[in-house]
Amino acid sequence: MMSTQQSSNNTQTSSITPDTLLNASRRWYLPVRLKVAEGFDKRFQPTGFPNLGPALYKAMNDGGVTDYLLVESAQSLANWMEALCLDPQHPCRYNNDCAGIPYVVVRKKVNGKNMDWTSSLTEPHRLASDEIVGRDDKHPDRKTFKDLLQVDKDRPVYLPRIAKRLFYIDPACLLHGVFLERLDGRIRFPRLLSATITAKEPQAVNAGGVMRGYVTAAGSEASIPYSTQHFASSDIKLQLTFHTDTLNSWGLDNEERNFLASFALYKVRKLIQSFPRLRTACVLDPDFVPTINYDLRTTIKAAFTQNRRQAVFPKANKLPPSLTGGAGGFQPFELDRA
Repeated sequence: MMSTQQSSNNTQTSSITPDTLLNASRRWYLPVRLKVAEGFDKRFQPTGFPNLGPALYKAMNDGGVTDYLLVESAQSLANWMEALCLDPQHPCRYNNDCAGIPYVVVRKKVNGKNMDWTSSLTEPHRLASDEIVGRDDKHPDRKTFKDLLQVDKDRPVYLPRIAKRLFYIDPACLLHGVFLERLDGRIRFPRLLSATITAKEPQAVNAGGVMRGYVTAAGSEASIPYSTQHFASSDIKLQLTFHTDTLNSWGLDNEERNFLASFALYKVRKLIQSFPRLRTACVLDPDFVPTINYDLRTTIKAAFTQNRRQAVFPKANKLPPSLTGGAGGFQPFELDRA
């Protein structure tokens, strides 16, 4: 197994390619050290909720118990990796790099004009969203997707058959996971690509202030004290994992597997090279950028052809056409809710 582990000073040992992911015996793992950006006094604001607070925990490390802090969750980083693939001018659609990869767009009439409303790339439940498959079984689009995925609650679920069909509707659902509970509560695909950010031996930085109104001190403008809690750590790590054993269980062919591995590496490189500002006071930079080599456009052309899709959907005539101009792949599946 080639895990692409990095040494303690983050010196990369080899180039990462789709074969690196696909040839891993169980999973591929890449740790990337992060540092707080200049200007933030070595402190950062982790994920957290008012009723829970920061996600502090203890875990065994080198034979002893060590304190850890969850800085960013797998769910959040999946959303960030998806967002980095979108077109800033058309935020429900892929950018030019990803053109031809199938997905679903919902369009509605707003102020008399048809426009993109949402998509399986932006909905929190992806294809399983009520905005896409409908809010009840009587919705016509729910029947459409049940037919396309061959969902039948009266027979056993065979995930490889559904995975093959889902690949040609929205393969990002396989990469980031989807629970198609609205169609059949037994259809659940876990993430192939997962990521978290953790901090080792975090030190709390407690601070606060007072909000005062300029014109008046009455009502909502009264003097309101507040507290904040940030953290500092000398060991912040982004951990990326591609679950090769899960991919192998779905029975996809070489072109489909190669595309998913290439698409995963595209997202990994975008995340590391364009590391997002996670929160107001959570600005982190990678210590290094690994060498990642892939050809996403070639894998799109190889995986998403009319002949290959026709072999999976021999009777489906409602699927979108191919992109023109030799770009390869398909146009998005548009649902008109006007």
